Amino acid sequence: MATTKKPPAPRRRPPKKPAPVSPPCGTCAGTGETTTAVRVGRKRREIGATQSALCPDCFGTGTA
Repeated sequence: MATTKKPPAPRRRPPKKPAPVSPPCGTCAGTGETTTAVRVGRKRREIGATQSALCPDCFGTGTA
C-alpha cells in the first residue's frame, strides 16, 4: 500500500521588530497640541481665553 503525502507545513515568518521609540516633543510634552492666549482688538490685548492648536515643532505627532 502506498503512503500518502502530507502537505508542507506553512512557513513561519520571524516576529516583527518593534519600531524604535522616539522621545516625546519638548514643546508639547508628547500631546501634539499647544495652547496660546487669545488676543483681540487693534492693540492686541489678551482676554482670559486660550485656544489649542497643532504643535509647530512636531506637527501634531507628539514625537520629536
